[in-house]
Amino acid sequence: MFDLRSLRLSAGEQHRQRLPVTIAEFTVGGAPYVAVPPEVEAAFAVTRLRNGWVFDEKFAVEVHGPCHRCLEEAVVELDIAAQEFHTLDPELATDEDMTSPYLSADDELDTDRMASDAVILAMPVQVLCRDDCAGLCPRCGANLNEGPCSCPPEQPDERWSKLRELL
Repeated sequence: MFDLRSLRLSAGEQHRQRLPVTIAEFTVGGAPYVAVPPEVEAAFAVTRLRNGWVFDEKFAVEVHGPCHRCLEEAVVELDIAAQEFHTLDPELATDEDMTSPYLSADDELDTDRMASDAVILAMPVQVLCRDDCAGLCPRCGANLNEGPCSCPPEQPDERWSKLRELL
């Protein structure tokens, strides 16, 4: 937590510092992912605007978890640049796009939660152990990255034989 009350910033001024942030374990598609190490150092900045605050966090993190194809461990390296705006205008404060969910009513910013959410949003759609991951055999479950499986070739469905003749 970062206490904004400790800052005495006027409009247009900025406070910068390096601070540790803890990335919480999370799940993607039911599989657990964890930052290694879970605590990283972030470049943190708070900018006071005439009508609100801007919060910035920048850091690099490695996320470990299962590959979506073969279930072996995969490592994803991410460079995070997260930014949040929070309005001080009471008329705009009812719009959730204009307020930050990380800022509490007593002006404490949850830097850890902001960092964790930024990592989740930066994760790729498909986590792979390597770009050419062959995955698992759909019949026997063998890891095809270690070589071909011993399954016999799949027999073609005879209902499609007339179409094969056209080829």
